[in-house]
Amino acid sequence: MAGTIGNLLVLTAFVASLLTTFSFFLASKEGLRSAEWLRIGRVSWWTVAISSFGAFGLLIYLVYSHQFQYAYVYENSSLALAGYFRISASWAGQEGSFLVWIIMNAIVGLAMLKFARSYEPTVMTVIGLCQAFLLSMIVGLKLGGLPIGSSPFITLAEKFPEAPMLAAGLVPADGSGLNDLLQNYWMVIHPPTLFAGFAAMIVPFAFAVSALWKKQYTQWVRPALPWALLATVILGIGIAMGGNWAYVTLSFGGYWAWDPVENSSL
Repeated sequence: MAGTIGNLLVLTAFVASLLTTFSFFLASKEGLRSAEWLRIGRVSWWTVAISSFGAFGLLIYLVYSHQFQYAYVYENSSLALAGYFRISASWAGQEGSFLVWIIMNAIVGLAMLKFARSYEPTVMTVIGLCQAFLLSMIVGLKLGGLPIGSSPFITLAEKFPEAPMLAAGLVPADGSGLNDLLQNYWMVIHPPTLFAGFAAMIVPFAFAVSALWKKQYTQWVRPALPWALLATVILGIGIAMGGNWAYVTLSFGGYWAWDPVENSSL
């Protein structure tokens, strides 16, 4: 039941993000009932935000309540895992990481509804489209027979349909647990910091695309610059955290043995 609700929330957010993109695109066209489309776009984005937060809250609940029938919970949590590591287990896997990024984007989008002003329709068109791409990674889409991403709310029986014991309704008594290398206090704060930086960086990107779209090649810099500085500071803090973590967990190789996340942050 909880998994069905989670999948429905993710699907709602995905559809609403597409509607956001479409509505703000039409709102950017003068004379096409732009005020009405602007209102629809804003309501759609609030729907994206509420659904995304609901899905993330549900995932945390599943992890905390040891719902090991769900593949994500089984693969990233266990009974012995400390409480604060159970929080970090919510973003230890790919699906949970995307969900954290999605809610960070949702917060940034809400800020843009208030502060983007005349740039709101074009900026939110870009942000809505980016959010739709992120949500496509966890909504469970398939391109032909090729799955695009995976839902954090699928059960073990759905993930491994060839396993007869799971098909018969067996629920594991315990999970695999969080990777030992990730059982560190930096895991609690480092990934959300990076995702906050990634989300903040979407604003200058959206303003730049908006400027190209409207052929206003200089005006966009002033409203975008504070967000660019904010994103740079947050990502810098995240990289510093990751560098320090690399010396706490020596398998990472030290400050300059950059992993893909650190490279993308740079």
